[in-house]
Amino acid sequence: MHYLVWTLRLGFAAWLIPAGLNHFYPLFFQPLGNQPESTALIVALIDTGLFSIVKAVELLAGLCLLFGWRVPLALVLELPVSFNVWYWDVPLQGWDSVSAWYGWAVLGANVLLMLAYWPSYRALLHPRANLLWPPALREEAP
Repeated sequence: MHYLVWTLRLGFAAWLIPAGLNHFYPLFFQPLGNQPESTALIVALIDTGLFSIVKAVELLAGLCLLFGWRVPLALVLELPVSFNVWYWDVPLQGWDSVSAWYGWAVLGANVLLMLAYWPSYRALLHPRANLLWPPALREEAP
């Protein structure tokens, strides 16, 4: 199972790094979509400058996954981007389009990797948080 997670992590990084880098250093053509709604979304992201933030998150998350640095945090940062990639590829481009496969793959890889790193998220989902700051207010056990 460890090797499967490692392979999925590197495969996801192999998609994220070129996809993020392509915006800053053109490697391949950036698709604008073949449906009016998908084209409008990409054009709006580019015109508002949000596309640069999306691509920077993809690049940063891909590098974190590649080097194994802060992987759970990188996956959380990438999740909104992965969902929007899925939304652009599947509902906007078409449920039966070729790009729908890419949308499902991106969102699926992100969710599966988050499930693999589930123990790292347990503390975030604890129902009662303990106050750790300031230290003087903490009661010490006798």
